[in-house]
Amino acid sequence: MKEEYFQISMDDAENLSQTVYMDGDIAILDSLNELPHDHKCIKVNIFIILACLEGKMSISINSKGYTVRANELLFCMPNVVLNDCMMSPDFKGKILCLSSKVLQETMRMDSVLWNKAFRIKENPIIHVDMEGMELFHAYSEVVALRIKAYRRTYRKEVMTSLTRTLLYEVLSELSSYINSPGGELLQQKDLLFKRFLELLSSCEVKPRSVTWYADKLYITPKYLSTVCKMVSGKTAFEWINEYVMTDIRHQLKYSSRSIKEISDYLGFPNISFFGKYVKSHTGCNPTDYRKQLRERKEGE
Repeated sequence: MKEEYFQISMDDAENLSQTVYMDGDIAILDSLNELPHDHKCIKVNIFIILACLEGKMSISINSKGYTVRANELLFCMPNVVLNDCMMSPDFKGKILCLSSKVLQETMRMDSVLWNKAFRIKENPIIHVDMEGMELFHAYSEVVALRIKAYRRTYRKEVMTSLTRTLLYEVLSELSSYINSPGGELLQQKDLLFKRFLELLSSCEVKPRSVTWYADKLYITPKYLSTVCKMVSGKTAFEWINEYVMTDIRHQLKYSSRSIKEISDYLGFPNISFFGKYVKSHTGCNPTDYRKQLRERKEGE
């Protein structure tokens, strides 16, 4: 019998009543009461940071058990399965959900951050000291105030900036894990993945062929995709599409170029192919998608 999963994606987070903020890339939940407990499985499709404020929670990540206590953070990478979730009666916690787009754009600003992020897979729970907790509480108060000020403009841009700042603070807490035992075993594939992302982000016009990047890295396309899947949970092709779509969104939302000019600028063979590419990733044609992006910007 096929096992049923409770999915956690951005769309699922939006439907939870305990979601206090949601913009398609960032979701903040002020309680975990709606999530399934006991032996039900949760399939995570986004990046999650769970902060335990009081009490404790036990949970299995890909069949490995962990216990999260007060003043600790639990990291859940995309494409993992959670189960056996049990909370103490006095448990209080909050969840920050991030789309891969927000995470990738933050991480690619500084490739050194990947060294810290890779330790998450080995050590998904970190303890936050008093100074760190004071910082997190201060950020939380600012975020809460900004959520209430929903009529102010640039809402999403401000929330994205605040979330990225908080993410940098969280990553700084991972410093003690950089030289953890076993880290050297991951060095080669982690380094290759970082080199791939650096190459991908450095291209103003991004080739959409895995072979192009593999040739530059002197490896086979199959090996590149295998390493990407092992390290990040996504294939090289999926990463390429995410970066290309980030460029497309930026051009459609902020540039004055026509659809054809954007298609030519980003290296698509023709406007028809560009239209099919955008529709396959967004569900609508470039013109309608541009309208959605700009209307969302004006309403924020």
